[in-house]
Amino acid sequence: MPPSAQDIMLIGGIPALISFQVQRAVFRGVFVGLNAEVDFFASTVAGLAPQGEAALRSFFKLCQRNQRSPLRLSEGGQQNYLLEELYEQMVEPARRCGIDLYDVVREQVRTFQPTHIETAPAILLSL
Repeated sequence: MPPSAQDIMLIGGIPALISFQVQRAVFRGVFVGLNAEVDFFASTVAGLAPQGEAALRSFFKLCQRNQRSPLRLSEGGQQNYLLEELYEQMVEPARRCGIDLYDVVREQVRTFQPTHIETAPAILLSL
């Protein structure tokens, strides 16, 4: 069954909106909160996690090489990152699913570092 319009996958602590592309019969993930559009595709929902991880690592390397932040600033002149606002919107729905969002994000970010061999698993939330 295809994910709903509100399905979000957390990979490396970064949320990605998940959709099903009917014409191509593939699932698509698009990371949100980044300073560029980073998307990834897979034929199954389970296949999204490794594809998303590879896309995110590639994007982070590109940002590092170009010496720019991978995160998008909030609109409205505030000095916050958009990612912080997204987390605020996700906390309560995640809690209702029995998930402490910030614990998951911390663990994913910690294990997503280049020095770790195994990363924390991606999670899929239906909000």
